Amino acid sequence: MWENKRKKSIFPDLLFSKFFLIFCVVIFLAVLFYLAKGTIRTYKINTEITDLEREISHLENQNEGLAQLINYLKSDTFIEQEAKLKLGLKKPGENLVVIPQINEAQNNSDKIVEEQKNPAKWWAYFFNNNQ
Repeated sequence: MWENKRKKSIFPDLLFSKFFLIFCVVIFLAVLFYLAKGTIRTYKINTEITDLEREISHLENQNEGLAQLINYLKSDTFIEQEAKLKLGLKKPGENLVVIPQINEAQNNSDKIVEEQKNPAKWWAYFFNNNQ
């Protein structure tokens, strides 16, 4: 009878022993660690996916802009404009007019330099090198 009572008390004693408690805590911490590690990995993957989707949309917009540029460069309007500007060609019946452009800022600075005396010009040459 004593043996039967002893066998029944081993299981509850084992459940409430310090060894079993430490074992359960270690298992719980291991599971918690791997869950946290998996959650962090999932978060990193999701952020990488959103970054790549953003980059895809940016590249698609850039690709669309380049496609529009290619269509414009293939158009007759662009070809005609380049022929007029670079080759000097014109359509029959058109007259070419060339208007020279004068840079007023450059003319004003030339006048100021010409109005100065020779020592002032040398001083400006050596110390006012901004021009």
